[in-house]
Amino acid sequence: MTNPRRTAGTAALLLACVLGAAACGSTAPPDPAPVPAPVPASTGPTAAGPETSTVFTTDRPLDADALTRAAEQLRHRAELLGLPNPRVKTGEGTLTLTTAGPVAERLAALTHRPVLEIRPVLAATADGAPAPAGVPSEWQGRLTALDCTAPASPAGPAAELLTCDRPDSTGLRWKFALGPVAVQGSDIADSTAELGSNGAGWQVQLHFTPAGGTAFADVTGRVAALQDPANQLAILVDGTVLSHPFVVEAITGGQAVITGSFTKDQAGELAAQLATQALPAGLHPVGATS
Repeated sequence: MTNPRRTAGTAALLLACVLGAAACGSTAPPDPAPVPAPVPASTGPTAAGPETSTVFTTDRPLDADALTRAAEQLRHRAELLGLPNPRVKTGEGTLTLTTAGPVAERLAALTHRPVLEIRPVLAATADGAPAPAGVPSEWQGRLTALDCTAPASPAGPAAELLTCDRPDSTGLRWKFALGPVAVQGSDIADSTAELGSNGAGWQVQLHFTPAGGTAFADVTGRVAALQDPANQLAILVDGTVLSHPFVVEAITGGQAVITGSFTKDQAGELAAQLATQALPAGLHPVGATS
């Protein structure tokens, strides 16, 4: 499968390559939403610097079992992000992450819970242009009227969705009518950042769950037999279309190696976020302890 238009940002590169793109480029990912940064506290020097303990809380209470699982997920994400010797303990509804060195620059990566969706494309048109003749009549008027500068209206995973992609370097945007979610972030079982052989650079090794692998093979096989633009899959991260590559055949095997112009930090951050989708919603840093 190839991407006829563009790959927008690292997250788009990630999933476009998962879908089998022959060659991918990469740009720096958009800056994450700011989060309050606690003041680190030092407990003594280590090889990586003074230890910092950061306290996190959640918007909704978690029972003891859920809090224990969240602690392990937070520790795993911190480890994948390269934070030295991360440890997490629980207490009174909070999680305390202790690691060597500062964590302020990694707080957004530690706490963000990206929503990944793969949806089939039902119709597409360039922003500012009339919907082409091939667009089904049910979408003609709605796509023409869609305002890409307005926030996209949310839609559940079983619902169809009207949305836009990010503007490219010329300012062009595409409008999409998308089908229900075929594969989502919870269908990824694990992902790790690895240094590829033969000078391939940093890459992300992705493993689907059994159900995710089946769903991915099914949707890629199904859309590969359709005509443009219905032979495309839209890759959405946090509600925005980041890539919409063509599919040429079913992709089976339940795993993929994602290659591209990743730095070590970019590959590690993406892998950490994909491998720990179950972090509780509303995880926030609230302060530091000794």
